[in-house]
Amino acid sequence: MSPAASPSPTVPKVRRVRIYTRFSHALRKHLFAYCAATGRSERAVIEDAVARYLANQAKDPSTSGPLDRLAQAIDDDRRLRERQHRDLELLSEAFGRFLRLWMIVHGPTLTQPDTPEGANTLSQQRATGEAFYKKLAAAIADHFRRGHRFVHDLPGLEGSRSERDGKP
Repeated sequence: MSPAASPSPTVPKVRRVRIYTRFSHALRKHLFAYCAATGRSERAVIEDAVARYLANQAKDPSTSGPLDRLAQAIDDDRRLRERQHRDLELLSEAFGRFLRLWMIVHGPTLTQPDTPEGANTLSQQRATGEAFYKKLAAAIADHFRRGHRFVHDLPGLEGSRSERDGKP
């Protein structure tokens, strides 16, 4: 009578496919040295490397190739230029509207007055305007130093204050 063998689950054999590839001599030496140092077979090292590359290719930029990183850098640069162009267009539009309003309000001050009283009034207006301008320039410089930008005040734009604060 033979001793009763315990039933062990059978593990299916992994089917493998032979792939032929060529390496440069330097890479082959490097692979051979790595395998000798780690005690792993070349097949195991290559199989793990290919599996890791295919699993993380889209997720990890450090494993992407140089062309992928270059394409990503070009896309990032394009997005930055588009955002800067948008910001410049917004500021240009705002400045144009301000200039139009200013010309409507201050158009009469651009002509020479006919009377001495008119000249005196114009001189006072210009002095007041110059003082106001200096205060405005100081306030703008202070805002700019603290990181405030006009684009941040505009609602509904990416990067605006309402978008950053989560407010409508």
